[in-house]
Amino acid sequence: MKTRKVATTALRRTAALGAAAALALTLAACGDDDDTTTETTGTSAVSDISAEGLTFTDSYVGAKTADTAMTAVFGVLTNTTDKDIHLTEVTGDLAGEYQYHEVVDGVMRETADGITVPAGDSFTLEPGGHHIMIMDSSEEIAAGDELNLTLTDDRGTTYELDGIPVRVQQSSHEDYGTDGDADMHDMQ
Repeated sequence: MKTRKVATTALRRTAALGAAAALALTLAACGDDDDTTTETTGTSAVSDISAEGLTFTDSYVGAKTADTAMTAVFGVLTNTTDKDIHLTEVTGDLAGEYQYHEVVDGVMRETADGITVPAGDSFTLEPGGHHIMIMDSSEEIAAGDELNLTLTDDRGTTYELDGIPVRVQQSSHEDYGTDGDADMHDMQ
């Protein structure tokens, strides 16, 4: 009887650890995270990428499992031109729906009209603020992987941002409510 109790306890602990890990990944998509220098498999987990007229520094994608429907992309977009860049569309090589999002009063929602990176200035995509959301994705994206994005502005100019690193993100809770107009998906 004692052997069975030890085995049952070990199984419960393993299940609890697995559930905790899944919960942490689920909450990570838009959670606050101040540590953008985390190392993953010996290489930097953030990257500096540039396209003609636009750079993306300290960039990364939050890792997710196949059973987690959402993740997000963060970093600093810098406009190196003398004209505003109004980004209205985003696509990528991970299956799913891509949207520009913001968090207002703790509630995540799609932006009304993309984002604008001012001429000669920067625009920060960060947990708890503006970010690129990847939703309805059933593909796993693991730490150490890379993601390629194509951002399109209102003039039809495209900006290829290749090799954005994927990393595990520390999480904290945010309210993933709706703004009344959007049908937000569960993080599960």
